[in-house]
Amino acid sequence: MKLPKTFVSTNAAAVLLALAIIGQPAVVSAAPPFTIQSEQAAHPRLVKAIQDMQAALREMERAPDDFGGNKAAAIRDAHVAIHSLKKALYYRLHMDDAAIDNVP
Repeated sequence: MKLPKTFVSTNAAAVLLALAIIGQPAVVSAAPPFTIQSEQAAHPRLVKAIQDMQAALREMERAPDDFGGNKAAAIRDAHVAIHSLKKALYYRLHMDDAAIDNVP
């Protein structure tokens, strides 16, 4: 039995189209956007470290002692360390420095 040329070419086109569709990567739904809360939930130890450093900083700022002349440098360095940890924690949010410093 001989098939008409249009039947053969139509089937060939359908097979080629099916192969092309199958070879395409699957569409993956976009991941939910990152938020401050999602980043904190993903990295609780970093959050705890920031909280502990903030508590130590407050204690140092209130202390009447100057810790052998090291208080000012320690306070400055603690601010830098807290900022650096927050910057690492929230890097996926693309926040500027001022926004990072405003996160409690």
